[in-house]
Amino acid sequence: MFNLRDWRIRNKLLVLFLIFGIFPSGLLGGLTFRVFRDVVSNQAASSLLGHSVSTSSAVDQYLTDKREDIVAASQLPEFTAYFANPNDVLNQQNTLRALRALANRADYESVALANPEGLQVISSSTGDVGINIAFRPYFQEALKGNPYISDPSVAIATNRPAIFFSAPILSSGGQVLGVIRSRVSLGGIWGLIERDKDVAGKGSYGMLLDENGIRLANSLSLGRRDQMEGSLLLYTAIAPVSPEIEKTLVTEKRFGSATAAQVQVVAIPEVANALITPGVKTFETSSDNNAERNFAAIASLNNKPWRYVVMSPFSSFFSELNFWSTIYTVAAALLIGIIIIVSYWVAAGFTNPINRLTQVADRISLGELDAQIDVNRKDEIGELAEAVSRMQASLQAAIERLRARRTA
Repeated sequence: MFNLRDWRIRNKLLVLFLIFGIFPSGLLGGLTFRVFRDVVSNQAASSLLGHSVSTSSAVDQYLTDKREDIVAASQLPEFTAYFANPNDVLNQQNTLRALRALANRADYESVALANPEGLQVISSSTGDVGINIAFRPYFQEALKGNPYISDPSVAIATNRPAIFFSAPILSSGGQVLGVIRSRVSLGGIWGLIERDKDVAGKGSYGMLLDENGIRLANSLSLGRRDQMEGSLLLYTAIAPVSPEIEKTLVTEKRFGSATAAQVQVVAIPEVANALITPGVKTFETSSDNNAERNFAAIASLNNKPWRYVVMSPFSSFFSELNFWSTIYTVAAALLIGIIIIVSYWVAAGFTNPINRLTQVADRISLGELDAQIDVNRKDEIGELAEAVSRMQASLQAAIERLRARRTA
């Protein structure tokens, strides 16, 4: 049976030193590490949250500016005059000049006017003229008198992703004469999203999702936009969409070849769950770009029912923590080695003199009364050595007395 009392004193001292030396250090180190990890996690969440809100606000402002531009353009007198008399050559020239001036702004691809039947009758880009947009929501809403921001789609004229802004052109009496629409490259929004590549540490990125969870933009497109358009990181859904929505997207070929037959799904279940409730939040998730667990933050836009997500792998935040963890492990190993050496040295300081006294006592018991006691200490062991020395002297004196009696 295991009995601690049967242990050698040296072993007991070694165990005690190890327990009271290593356990507190390990406990303190573990608590410190955990607190440090919590601090890093909170900082990571706060950083991602800030970036998600900042970028979503920037996209929102971009959409607002472009919508205000088209609303202001709809009030230009050249366009009202054009619809009042579209066959007038001077009206055509003035209108075309105004459209080209508007289209000369950053990210604009073209600005066009459509008649009430949805036919584009004049445009800054000749390729737009004659195309019927009556089925497009941006035309239908503007015809009702409402400025509108479309969902991104691949433009028929350019076969490139774009977003359309539209507004009604009204007569002095408030009658809708036609619709003005601008086709703006999606690259403008991509540029805002791309700023978040590695923004929260190496490997971090952001992606813009529409209300169906389809990726509209991804900061990983930075420097490789052409490659991204054919990848699974763009125009794919993070969760299966309903059959009705998929049919609409396929029928419209909204994202060109990406939705020509079906909406592909590259699932991120945790992000899909985060989309269920609006607002700003942080969470942990898997990623479509790395095999690690990731921190993520999501924010909502105001102009469109879109969400913006910033994600960052744990390693980008915990790299410094892992460095200090390695330092701590090495330091702990060195500490254990030092404790063992010191413990052995201290234990030997107790047990070696006792062992020598035991050997002397054995020699005395065998009659070697002049055995040398080689212990010179002032502590309890020294007192024990003096006691053995007195016992040795007493035995010698007693034996001398016996010898004297025998010879008398």
